[in-house]
Amino acid sequence: MTSLVKANTNYTVEFHSFHWDNFSPEILKAHSSVMQHLDIPIQYTQKNIPHGQWLDDIMRQATSDVIVIIEPDLFPLNRQVVDDTIQYVLKNDTFLGCAQVSNHIGTASHIFASPAFFAITRTCYEKLGSPSFMPNKQGDVAEALAFAAEAKGIRYRTLFPSRYEKAPSEGCWPLASYGYYGIGTVFEDKVYHLFQSRTAENIELFIKRCHELIQDQLDLSGFKNSINLEIPEHVYQPKKKRKWYSRFF
Repeated sequence: MTSLVKANTNYTVEFHSFHWDNFSPEILKAHSSVMQHLDIPIQYTQKNIPHGQWLDDIMRQATSDVIVIIEPDLFPLNRQVVDDTIQYVLKNDTFLGCAQVSNHIGTASHIFASPAFFAITRTCYEKLGSPSFMPNKQGDVAEALAFAAEAKGIRYRTLFPSRYEKAPSEGCWPLASYGYYGIGTVFEDKVYHLFQSRTAENIELFIKRCHELIQDQLDLSGFKNSINLEIPEHVYQPKKKRKWYSRFF
């Protein structure tokens, strides 16, 4: 594991990112450029295994005080965001992540810290009982950590969406009763998350935003507001789950 020991500190941090072998090499190159620009010594892992399984492996093998996860289609807007995040989880012995709900599996009212931009202390993970990051009937990837924290009375922090670039093809995603987010979401003006990084249009968009960040030209003023009182024209509607008895009628 690659760990970072900051000068004049007595803690260690490791940074990780995960992708499958079909992930866009153009996005990876752009993301790596941003990580170098922000002086983040990230370790990329390419494996064709479930995301949750990889996270379980990372936490099991971790030796640092803080573990930071940064997905390859997400970048912090500046280095201070990363440093503040590390200090927050250290000071409170907790975890932090971008706010998310599991719209697709019917738990759309439970907001949890997603592992897109995610930081946790190793001691907090142990206090939680070292739960698996794997999705289950109750929640999506990493949602089990939120449920464990809530059951044990451990407070954690989520970053909420403040703005986004455009609606996904299936419609903007509602974040419970909070607001909406979509392609190119900015969370609390701290991190930018592309989402749906498979399409050529979105790949081009991400590369452009990475270049703008490095050139100090990233302008968020034209993005859509996630929290105003206007409902987007097209909102994602999850498929209703069939009741167990519906197959008899």
